[in-house]
Amino acid sequence: MNILYILQQSIYTSTNPPKWRTADSNIQMMRGIIDQLTRHTDWKFYILIAPLADFDDLKDYKELVDHPNVRFINYDFPVDAFWNRQHFDIFGFSAVWDLLPEIDVVWNNITELSRNIKTFLYFKKSKAKLVTCCYWLDCPEIGQEKVDKAISYDWRQIDGFECSDLAVFTCKSTLDAFWSNAMQKVNSKYVLNIRDKSVIWDFGYSQIEMNSDRNYYPLYKKTISFLNRMSGINYTHHLEFIEAVNKLAEKRSDFQVIFTNPSQKISWDWIENNVKNLYIPTKDFTRKDYLTLLWCSDITVHLFEKELYGGCAHRESVHCGNIVITPKCAEYLNIQGEDYPFYTDINTDLVDVLDRALDKIPIYDKYSVRCATASPEFRAIQERNKQSSFEVVKDRVIQDLERIVNA
Repeated sequence: MNILYILQQSIYTSTNPPKWRTADSNIQMMRGIIDQLTRHTDWKFYILIAPLADFDDLKDYKELVDHPNVRFINYDFPVDAFWNRQHFDIFGFSAVWDLLPEIDVVWNNITELSRNIKTFLYFKKSKAKLVTCCYWLDCPEIGQEKVDKAISYDWRQIDGFECSDLAVFTCKSTLDAFWSNAMQKVNSKYVLNIRDKSVIWDFGYSQIEMNSDRNYYPLYKKTISFLNRMSGINYTHHLEFIEAVNKLAEKRSDFQVIFTNPSQKISWDWIENNVKNLYIPTKDFTRKDYLTLLWCSDITVHLFEKELYGGCAHRESVHCGNIVITPKCAEYLNIQGEDYPFYTDINTDLVDVLDRALDKIPIYDKYSVRCATASPEFRAIQERNKQSSFEVVKDRVIQDLERIVNA
């Protein structure tokens, strides 16, 4: 099987000109699932990706995936996550297509462009199946808008799924949100058509990668890590987190705060001037640095509300045994369960929840990795979390792709 994989890139610097960064969950998900598929199939992958010159931290595509069945193809994506979801270069795409072998599946991760791709395949008389995934679902009709309603993405996302052979969602929470939003937006027969070809590919981390890079460095205080990106739209609620740790620092001094700041759209100078108890082990985390931090952290904080999947960093943190502090919603709730003690209402009790979590360290609590081998509660959370690993989900991906190609 020959698969053209259209990568969605979303993390980029605020420099002039901006540059893509590989500390991007979409890039890491591509790495993880293709690593598993190349281990278990003989499929060939052709991956559309930005030129190396447009990256801030990548010198060779082999740093991402190094396998003879994987070929990376330079493609001039606009270095902007918002423009990227609207821009389709028919001439550039056609030039790439004409150099490829016969393609069986187009695996598209930019939902808003699926109708363009479907139209291209139609006029090329290609029999390739179109698989559409969405990693940034816009649901303004149910209060989960990602952009201003004047430029809502959901019209194009609904259309992108409708014209595809397979509609892929990241988890049950995003699937449910899509139905609720779409049923208020378009005729139900189109929504039902999408439902009939919808699947869930709930992958977000690699057990193999986590366990192979189980490294530690000394952290001399209890460590709270904020792993997600920070930006001007406060999408990850970093401002509420900073306010909470600053208030907590007035009460106790036995902890430190680490940011990974992958996009660096918020400057390190600003962070240093505005965060108390800050510790900066590095200002440019490599993937290896990041994995080491996961194993060294005591607490990680994940505050997505509109991003219903909850972030790949959350899955990685649970695997590494961190006390994770999250809202009680969506996939956080599905994985951690109803009785998990470290949920937060971001705007009312984040300081108190952080305070309680710090008190559990180094006490061997049933929700801490320090007693994970003896704790059925924590083991149950980790077992549910494993269902989001590439190693588990790859079987479903193989089954679904073989089914549509052979239909």
